[in-house]
Parts: sequence; C-alpha cells; structure tokens
Amino acid sequence: MGRKYEKVYQFKIILQGIKPPIWRRIQVPENYTFWDLHVAIQDARGWTDTHLHNFVIKNPLTGRREEIGIPDDDFHDMRISPGWKKKIANYFSNQNDKS
Repeated sequence: MGRKYEKVYQFKIILQGIKPPIWRRIQVPENYTFWDLHVAIQDARGWTDTHLHNFVIKNPLTGRREEIGIPDDDFHDMRISPGWKKKIANYFSNQNDKS
C-alpha cells in the first residue's frame, strides 16, 4: 500500500521565453519533498535530469526568500537547502499559494 495523504498540490509548469507557451500541469501528494517535485517535473517533461536545479520560494514562517535544490560546492555564494529535506506542504498553503 502507498502512503496516505489528504491534500494534492497542482502545479502548472511553464517554460519561460518560449512562444507559443509550452507547459505541463502536474499533481503531487502533500508528502512530497522538493526533490520529489523536481523528479515529477523531469518525468512530466521527459527530461533526463542532466542539470543542477533549485527552487526559489518565500519561506512562509520567515517571509524570506529561500533556495531549495541540490547543494553544490561550486556555488559558494549561494546557500541552497537540500530539496530532499524540505516538504512542499511546509511552503504551499492557501496563504502562500504563489510563492
């Protein structure tokens, strides 16, 4: 049996700078981490995960911008939190829906 969850988050993923717009709509359960969300985006696009990634989002508890993804020693000036340690449910809510 799979894990239990109550909420499903829906995202519209749009490629910027492309005309006509290219997009995918995905749905993921609330127990996903940002790493899981990254994998879902890769799968939805048919991509092979060959580049570093990060999400930039406002932390609803602090109100500060946060970068979540894959920490990399080559980017010393950027503080990126590991995506596999951050649950999307802690960042997306009715009050923080378009961070």
